[in-house]
Amino acid sequence: MTEKTSAKKTIVFGDIHGLTCWKEIVRKNRNCRYIFLGDYLDPYENIPRKRLINNLKQIIKLKTDRPDDVILLLGNHDLHYLHLYTDPCSRFDDEIEAAAHALFSDNASRFLHAFQDDRRIFTHAGISQRWFINDFGGDTDKNIAAQLNSPQRDQLPALYRCGAMRGGDINAVGGIFWADISELHDPLPGFSQFVGHNRVEKIFKMENNGGNITFCDCLYNGICLEME
Repeated sequence: MTEKTSAKKTIVFGDIHGLTCWKEIVRKNRNCRYIFLGDYLDPYENIPRKRLINNLKQIIKLKTDRPDDVILLLGNHDLHYLHLYTDPCSRFDDEIEAAAHALFSDNASRFLHAFQDDRRIFTHAGISQRWFINDFGGDTDKNIAAQLNSPQRDQLPALYRCGAMRGGDINAVGGIFWADISELHDPLPGFSQFVGHNRVEKIFKMENNGGNITFCDCLYNGICLEME
């Protein structure tokens, strides 16, 4: 999805991982835009599998009911149920694999790799300038999210790459599904990014290289990002 400016307040949800507190936040903030940064399954806590799948179904229903107000991004813990260019990562659950694969596959058009609103970019893990230019082969003069959502075949290995800090090749930098906070010291200049993936206790903003990244993976503490 490309630029889509909204006059509504935006609520940004970090990694879900089976958490249901997003529903109460939506209930209290009805006339808003909601951006989910991915990782809907593979909980840290012991959550019944049926509840996990139902939670994902409810998130997809929210998107179906309010397509213009809800943005659903994919995370690394979603890719392995889609079987997209990635090996299973931590907490992959083969007992929900079939149900999860069906949900993601049947609703593939409802999920994005990235979302851009003017100079704001939303991805699961973040974009470093080194990765975007040198590895992915992106063009900063064109819409960033459009390039990430419609990659060329030769860009796919970089797009789904796991970097050295998350167990990938020793000199590799993670892509938008895997980038570790330590690999994001050179964010894209001129852009404000909003990401999950790296757990933080509260909303945290890092500025460098003429750009900035706001880390939002703190829904486990009941915290989401509210943007006007």
